[in-house]
Amino acid sequence: MSNAYEMMAVACLCPKYMPVYDGFQSSTGEPENKSCINCSNYSEGVCNIDYYDTVAASLDQS
Repeated sequence: MSNAYEMMAVACLCPKYMPVYDGFQSSTGEPENKSCINCSNYSEGVCNIDYYDTVAASLDQS
């Protein structure tokens, strides 16, 4: 996986992003920022559904 900013961008664009709710919310009432780290498909530093590279590649084209 790459840096934190790229993981946030990937999570925002990923069609399979599924947040893991840990009970914390921001001051606006929204769950914490989208990131691969907060996704139920991400564990032990790996996207278990292999979407990371595909979505990250689409970032490079924009």
